[in-house]
Amino acid sequence: MRRSALLLTLVLCVASAQALEPPHFDQARIRAAVRALSSDAFAGRAPGSAGEQRTIDYIAAQFRRYGLQPANHGSFFQDVPMVQITADPDTALDVSGADAPLRFKYGSDVIVTTPRPLASVSLTDSPLVFVGYGIVAPEYQWNDYAGIDVKGKTVVMLVNDPGYATEDPALFHGKAMTYYGRWTYKYEEATRQGAAGVLLVHDAGSAGYPWEVVRNSWTGPNDELPPGDAYQLQIHGWLSHEAAERLFAAAGQKLAALSAAATRRDFRPVELKLNASMTLHNAVHSIVSHNVAAIARGSRHPEQVVVYTAHWDHFGTKSGPDGKPQIFHGAVDNGTGIAGLLELARTFSSSKPAPARSVMFIATTSEEQGLLGSAYYASHPLFPLADTVANLNMDVMDTYGATRDLTVRGQFMSTLDDDLRQTVQSLGLKLLPDADPAKGYYFRADHFEFAKVGVPALSIYQGTDYAGHPAGWGMVQQQAYTDLRYHKPLDTYDASWDLAGMQQQLQVLYLTGRQLAEDDTWPTWYTDSPFRAAREAQRIAPH
Repeated sequence: MRRSALLLTLVLCVASAQALEPPHFDQARIRAAVRALSSDAFAGRAPGSAGEQRTIDYIAAQFRRYGLQPANHGSFFQDVPMVQITADPDTALDVSGADAPLRFKYGSDVIVTTPRPLASVSLTDSPLVFVGYGIVAPEYQWNDYAGIDVKGKTVVMLVNDPGYATEDPALFHGKAMTYYGRWTYKYEEATRQGAAGVLLVHDAGSAGYPWEVVRNSWTGPNDELPPGDAYQLQIHGWLSHEAAERLFAAAGQKLAALSAAATRRDFRPVELKLNASMTLHNAVHSIVSHNVAAIARGSRHPEQVVVYTAHWDHFGTKSGPDGKPQIFHGAVDNGTGIAGLLELARTFSSSKPAPARSVMFIATTSEEQGLLGSAYYASHPLFPLADTVANLNMDVMDTYGATRDLTVRGQFMSTLDDDLRQTVQSLGLKLLPDADPAKGYYFRADHFEFAKVGVPALSIYQGTDYAGHPAGWGMVQQQAYTDLRYHKPLDTYDASWDLAGMQQQLQVLYLTGRQLAEDDTWPTWYTDSPFRAAREAQRIAPH
């Protein structure tokens, strides 16, 4: 018995030693995966399309090739039922009540969709109300809906939150966006308030992307999880900044002045004395998309799981300005993430001995439509959330070269970030918080759906200090990607990419996840984290 215990100790020591050695991640395999996934044959990987079938078959085949097991009762696929709603772009937003009626064109002035799976939805003389940032946050003593009933009305609001506009560190989180600044929250709050519609005023700085990204992201088929019996807005969407200025001028107001007023706690909603009318005709049909999930079973605690995620979807093929089809290839976003996921899966599958805990790899669907695949998984987990140790997500990997640092999405919020920092430092790198916190990246990737249900989660991002380049070079490259290729057809594979930075990222992700899979500890949220209560409610006992 003593000899068996000694042998077990030696085995565990060997496994721990292996975990400290960063494995080699092969650039040729990474390139082959990104090149395939972003090729014309995959047609932009839209959920519910032939491109989806080709994509999920490719991912499952790679999982199988690398020796992983199906994670869903013998299947690599988790069905994700969705409703796909395509609005007819031959429509306009009409505004009455001014000296002269206004018409805002779909595409150039306004982009709207509906979460209601109906053949048509209409606003008819819906009163327009400016509600500042559209935020109700008792912990910040903030209520942009104070003193008004917006049922049946269309609310107009600013994107981001007051901290961003003022850069006051005492207001919300200063320039770092909170979830209250995210468009998804604003739709959710307007729904709770019973509004008929929502129009967000687009601004490239506060939104984090130009109008072209709005147009590319929300035209064509839009996916929604089935709403059930819950109340839904009739329309939601965006007004271009120029269109918003025209709207406010017609109401006898100035957008800049009301935007400034909206940064103060004493702000109260402003009825614009204008009415909005619009009819959206929609093509509606139900689809079943798929998450793709594989597992490397743990040796001692297979019921506990560390989860890696990356989304496989992009925007498919759409008509361009000239009417010709354009493929949204999604090479960086997120062909790189899937390629990284596959490399991590291959490495864990070949690790001998296997880690103590199981490690699962999920390629999620419909991230681009609002994190729908990960949201569905969070409410239909293949492992109980109480047994889910952590989530490590990959979305837009580094293609610019080796760095001396790495960043994470958002600010440090849990001991999982401490685990990541320890790994990064062991490789001679620095770990920094989000280099551009105003963009709210923490709320824009799949790990956020895990965080919302309490699972400690993070998403790794690119570094800023690139070897062989002057200070600031990396941020220039990343901004150029956002301006020229992000959510555009030009996000294509480039043979000149330097993947040394991505190899660093994968080493960090592997070593962090491997340590979690070998440990018997559980990452926890910091005391001030909004996700701490959900984790505590799961009552995970020490293992």
